[in-house]
Amino acid sequence: MQEHEDWLRIAREDLSVARALVKGEFFSAVTYHCQQSAEKALKGYLSFKKHEILKSHDLSKLIDLCKKNDRGFDKLYDAADCLNPYATRFRYPTEFGIPDLADSEQAIKNAESILRFVLKKITETTTGQQNMFNRSE
Repeated sequence: MQEHEDWLRIAREDLSVARALVKGEFFSAVTYHCQQSAEKALKGYLSFKKHEILKSHDLSKLIDLCKKNDRGFDKLYDAADCLNPYATRFRYPTEFGIPDLADSEQAIKNAESILRFVLKKITETTTGQQNMFNRSE
């Protein structure tokens, strides 16, 4: 298995975990796993493009790097802005409170959109690669 496939497999796993956790109302964990899914998806794309993987949780910085290969990544900034704080915001009690169901559902939608976008870019016919992830997101 290629490195980018490992990144994408873990990104899918994080998203699946978030979907399972929302049912138990573990909303801070849901938002964290959504951020992680998006981060790993973007790092998967960078790995696919043989780009050095930036040791950062900042989704906007990762999108900046992805845009060097494809300007289409511009459309992911809004989703990234929503997810970015979840890397650390709810890991410890703070003045931010705890996310609720609406926050969690939005985080899942944003993570899904980033993962779907990355998978599409990697599996487009111009890459010559088969879609290794046939399940719909």
